[in-house]
Amino acid sequence: MLRAKLDTTRRRRAIADARRTSELEGSRSTEETRADQDAYVRGEIDIDQLGERVRARYGLG
Repeated sequence: MLRAKLDTTRRRRAIADARRTSELEGSRSTEETRADQDAYVRGEIDIDQLGERVRARYGLG
């Protein structure tokens, strides 16, 4: 249980940092990407799946 909470906290912080970096660079992720990021935070997908979804969305192969 504790490990799951730590994993969720780690994922939440990683996504918050990524969003903050994008915003500091003058950008904002799309709602679709934010939904994928939220699924990652909840543990529904892993980081590789998140990357695959984002790359597919933008045609980055």
